[in-house]
Amino acid sequence: MIDRIAAEATLEAAYAWVCQQRQHHHFNSDVWVLRRHWAERKPQIQTLLLKGQYRFREQRVITTPDDEIEYWCAQDALVLKAISLVLTEDWLPLLSPQCFHIAGRGGLKGALRQVADQVGSYDFFYRTDVKSYYASINHGLLMAQVEQYVQDPLVLSLLWDYLKRVVNDGGWWRSVYQGISLGCPLSPLMGALYLKPLDDRMAALGVVYVRYMDDWVVLASSRWQLRRAIRAVRQEMARLRVVPHPDKTALGRTTKGFDFLGYWVTPAGLRVAARTVGRMVEKVGRLNEQGATGRRIDRYLHHWRRWVTAGLGQRLLTDPLELTAYVGEGYIEYVVVFYTEYSNDLRNGNPR
Repeated sequence: MIDRIAAEATLEAAYAWVCQQRQHHHFNSDVWVLRRHWAERKPQIQTLLLKGQYRFREQRVITTPDDEIEYWCAQDALVLKAISLVLTEDWLPLLSPQCFHIAGRGGLKGALRQVADQVGSYDFFYRTDVKSYYASINHGLLMAQVEQYVQDPLVLSLLWDYLKRVVNDGGWWRSVYQGISLGCPLSPLMGALYLKPLDDRMAALGVVYVRYMDDWVVLASSRWQLRRAIRAVRQEMARLRVVPHPDKTALGRTTKGFDFLGYWVTPAGLRVAARTVGRMVEKVGRLNEQGATGRRIDRYLHHWRRWVTAGLGQRLLTDPLELTAYVGEGYIEYVVVFYTEYSNDLRNGNPR
């Protein structure tokens, strides 16, 4: 397997990915050094990989006003992408077709289409996700799963190195003994593998089950079937040492609707969830406070509207133009008023 990771075609594909992902990075970013010296770096990386001598550098944490970014150096990101390309090719047939965040499975909108197309045939739902999923993943349990499918000791060594990383957080150095990295090309695949026991258990029960990363929904035709599924979910989560998010767990009748992946799901169709509209309102407010022009805000609303409608077709019942109507200089007040009314309607079971 290490031969496939170090192969020229794999490294070139990973290199193209890094260049595309970091094309707008600052001119001091190390991606430009990698690009300038790629002809010399590539054989060096190949040699280190094949000899089992490649080691990842420390991971940096960059704090912004809105987020905390975990950042690998460009060369390490390239190697991690090369590993993910090979492992994805091998593991894709093994992972549940109901795990939609894996490339080629339909993504977030594919998961929503699956739920929307089937929710009308079932009376009950149960949806939940894992609290702090990436940070909760146990290294030993994850590698026990990996070792079922990877026997190459050099690849296993690289994966252990990826997990037990060292983080440089503004000059404070710490070792990581639990959890996987955010913003890493390999992590979505590892996140999919970690919950594979849950996927297999749901498939054995025969319920409708749709998962996007650590967010999933179960549809059942009877209370007995729903209780059985909930019991199985809790058992598997206990074995994997993760806990459900208390604020994102719900169950009940499908006719009342439920929130899933930013949309409100009902047998009649999909509507944009109140919290999704709320985030849009917050973003518009921040842009206004920063002195953004009306044109810039209108462009943001246009892109947001296009995102919420893409890939859903007639399943989406909410008129996106209604959500983001531009009313002269009063657009912010309009959006805030609309969000308040929209949230109240959803809570009262009367979504517009």
